[in-house]
Amino acid sequence: MHHLLKVTAGIFLFTGNFLVQGQFLAPGGLPPGFHHALLDVLAASPSFYGRATVQMSNGPDKDPTVIPCHIAVLSGNMRFEADSFQPGSNLPPSQVAQLTNMQSISILRPDRNRMYMVFPGFRSFVEIAYSKSTGTDAAPPPQINKTPLGNELLGDQPCAKSQWKITEPDGEHYDVNVWAATNSSAVPIQIQIGPALVTFQDLRMEPPDAGLFEPPAGYTKYEGIQEIILRDAEKARQTNAP
Repeated sequence: MHHLLKVTAGIFLFTGNFLVQGQFLAPGGLPPGFHHALLDVLAASPSFYGRATVQMSNGPDKDPTVIPCHIAVLSGNMRFEADSFQPGSNLPPSQVAQLTNMQSISILRPDRNRMYMVFPGFRSFVEIAYSKSTGTDAAPPPQINKTPLGNELLGDQPCAKSQWKITEPDGEHYDVNVWAATNSSAVPIQIQIGPALVTFQDLRMEPPDAGLFEPPAGYTKYEGIQEIILRDAEKARQTNAP
């Protein structure tokens, strides 16, 4: 019980500011606004699903953090499934190792102005607005200005590199670099969002199952991640009570 509450407290400290201005502070240590910026780039792509890796720069002379993930896009909506969760530095290494492997799923539904953060380990999810509007009308699209930066090779793949300046309707701004294969106009093969570099692999250029873009059936909806964690701690307390 004491061990579980220490882990719970550690997650709680990390997530105290988890929901800010209608956006998720992304799991895995990803930069704020990561999900919005990624979907802004991918929204106009044909529907697809597949694997990707996100490499996070940790500064000079430090190894990057690599986050394996699955990404699916359908009709301008996105599902981002990551197999890691950054709990912060306030826990012992053994407990950090447990939480690092905690799966999280982000479902972005701008068509209904909703975002869902799903935690399979808790069989629970959090729902918030996609934009600052509280209604369920579709979120307005961002403004995007693209500047060509020339051609580059990624391995053996020739690519056209461009910088996207993205401005959300609420004023949030992102600078994103995009590498698109010159022999295909389907999906960018690499995207740089701040310190996060997304590289796609094994993409299937076909519509994914629409059910992937809904919270799983049988999961409990909560108003915030703190509520999920405190509920789990209370269940553990009752289970271990004499």
